[in-house]
Amino acid sequence: MNAKEKWIQDTENSLIGLKPAEVNSYLYSKIITRLTTKVEQAPAKLIWAAAASFIVLVVLNFFIIKSSNSGVNTNKAELQSLKQQFQLMNDNNINYN
Repeated sequence: MNAKEKWIQDTENSLIGLKPAEVNSYLYSKIITRLTTKVEQAPAKLIWAAAASFIVLVVLNFFIIKSSNSGVNTNKAELQSLKQQFQLMNDNNINYN
């Protein structure tokens, strides 16, 4: 018998004295109880408060994005005036050499 077969035999023999796991006698009744109990729902006031705060956040984000877009338009106008001051006619005439 070589070392590998001896190791396999020792491993199989180590399982001889094991007993099966014992099941709790009340396990079935615990499972049935958890399946049949009602789940508590959140109060209606909390649900309405969460919905209202979500709507407020969406509206605020809309106004912030709208105001930031109007600022971009003024920046474009400022860039146009800088182009005219430095006599840059279009963006493609920049030479980096």
